[in-house]
Amino acid sequence: MAAELDEAPSAKAACGFALGCLGLALRLRLLSIGRSVSHGMPSKARALVNLSGQHATVSSLGATCACLAVLVGGVFMVSAGAPKAWPWMNGLSLAFALASLALLPRQRLQTDVRLREWLSLVLGSLLLASCALEASEGLNGRWLRLGPVAVQAAWLLVPSLLLLSAQPAGTTGSHHPLRSHMGLLLAMAALWAQAEPSWLLLMGLVLLARSACRPNHGTETLLACLALLAAGLSSQNWRMPASQAFVDQVLLQAWSQGSSLVLSGLMLTASLMILLPGWRHRRAREHSLLWAGVVLLSLPGWLPTPLLGMGGSAILSYVLSLAALPGPWPEAQTQVRPAPQAPPARHEHSSDPRRRLRPH
Repeated sequence: MAAELDEAPSAKAACGFALGCLGLALRLRLLSIGRSVSHGMPSKARALVNLSGQHATVSSLGATCACLAVLVGGVFMVSAGAPKAWPWMNGLSLAFALASLALLPRQRLQTDVRLREWLSLVLGSLLLASCALEASEGLNGRWLRLGPVAVQAAWLLVPSLLLLSAQPAGTTGSHHPLRSHMGLLLAMAALWAQAEPSWLLLMGLVLLARSACRPNHGTETLLACLALLAAGLSSQNWRMPASQAFVDQVLLQAWSQGSSLVLSGLMLTASLMILLPGWRHRRAREHSLLWAGVVLLSLPGWLPTPLLGMGGSAILSYVLSLAALPGPWPEAQTQVRPAPQAPPARHEHSSDPRRRLRPH
């Protein structure tokens, strides 16, 4: 890679080649994780790993889509004259998000109901505590500054909170996720206080879709109505954010600046590709529904363009929310069948003693 960079004819070509190498290396690394995990395991442990194989497939697919979207966005930034540091910052955010995803206990996060409920309550509390942060001039939401890096709390917490509040398969019925509902209520209060109608609208739509799939869950319907009501109330104090180049309306900016037809088509494809996990896997539908809403709201500039535009918060949010998906659905699980046992020996009863002594 270093030798090719030295021979690159221009800085743009070198940056594009480096981003391509980064995306390919990350994809190959993600594909090799699943192969190395099950190598050398006993049969029983390998069977348990196969139970979460579909979740690993969803995470790998979503991470690959994120890599391609960030790569296409970086190529657009370089070709359109964005600051040179911005594509690299998005690449570093992606690398940090992928490393965090690999370190998270995804198998426990998808099946441990109590852990999911406590995390929902913690994330809702953190979002409410973020109201104490100072609002940035000209920007919506609350931003947490970590040295030279600034991240938005709503981007980091809301998607993961919504997905963690969904119950894994097999926990319906008498189970009442009170802590998850409290976390959602705290998040709604925080978003209403911060005048974030877009995120409240997304929360309401996702909760409505969840209640439609599970007719017996009236609590989700009530929470969805509360989120939509809060969205309407907070819209009175909401101000349209000022459009920033390479951050907001990136797709429209690519068309208006006369970018090549190939690059514009790649950007449109990449924006749709981040919805691919929900199309391929059933339990990732809420994830794709949420991010489809984010993409639609980013077209008029109500939200920044995710992954394609400059912004590490959206990259971290998309990748880390893959770990918050609920557990496998019953029809997708692989049942571990016990080894067949030999039938019990037949005992013949006969009055002939020679027949009882005859070997079977």
